[in-house]
Amino acid sequence: MPIHHRHAIKKQQGVAIIAALFIVALVAAMAYTMMARLERDTRRTQLILRDTQAEFYAQGSIAWAMDQLYNNWLKQKPTRLIDVTPIKAKDNEINGYHLASTIYDMQARYNLNNLVQPEAQHNFTHLLRAVEPTLTEVKAEEITSAIADWISPSSNQSEYSKYYYALSPPYRAAHRAFISVSELHLVKGITAKLFTKLQAYVTALPEATAINVETAEAPVLATLSPTMTLAAANSIVEARKGSLFVSPDVFMSLPVVKNNQVKQANIVTVSTYFLIETIVTIEKQRLVLYTLVERMTANGKANLHIVWQSKGLW
Repeated sequence: MPIHHRHAIKKQQGVAIIAALFIVALVAAMAYTMMARLERDTRRTQLILRDTQAEFYAQGSIAWAMDQLYNNWLKQKPTRLIDVTPIKAKDNEINGYHLASTIYDMQARYNLNNLVQPEAQHNFTHLLRAVEPTLTEVKAEEITSAIADWISPSSNQSEYSKYYYALSPPYRAAHRAFISVSELHLVKGITAKLFTKLQAYVTALPEATAINVETAEAPVLATLSPTMTLAAANSIVEARKGSLFVSPDVFMSLPVVKNNQVKQANIVTVSTYFLIETIVTIEKQRLVLYTLVERMTANGKANLHIVWQSKGLW
């Protein structure tokens, strides 16, 4: 065979080998990509299934919480606090899932949606200054005015609109009731530091509500009257350590309450709204479910229903 033919054959063989290697490499790359995609899809499906299972377990804990609140009402005694909050469920382990649930009294906090009432706005400055003593009275009033504007159905205070429009990105005030306390972040004058200090004392309930004087802390009690000081509110907390108020009438008979002309319509001794925080953990995946429930009572009976739920994944 001539030499040039042998060279041609070897050249063709070399090309074939290179082509074969290329095809093998391409198939290997495709197989790797397919395996990686399959692994990713499998992991995604696993996370979705875990999330679904975790929510089922979380919903089960809601049944426990509502049953607890119902029995608290059913078994109440005149000399005993009906709901000793926070109420924590015993931690549970179910098929590798860890469940933790806590019930919080939302009427132990100040309802931001009460600020739609003009007479409540000055009183709220007491809470602001209690949690952040560096605030001046003027600054506290400005922040309160901004919050009131945020929930007002209509507002003529264009300075707030101009402020929000000038931000980056710009936005409008809601001009409706707060749905979540987190909305406070958007209100003029609310800094991250102030929000952190205020968060434990405020709530956003679907209607104006009275404060539970059996469970509210001093900064919240200070909002009951234009003349109520933090010191006076602390004296109320000390008074209830000795004995329960039992009824609004007993609370209203306290000298410190009489001296500050607290309105009985603004106080209760039994709460209607409660927040249930449920945390379900599986390995590094965590589901957090917040549930607001309302306990309505009439004719010696209690009825509970869910107002809203909010879910988050960590």
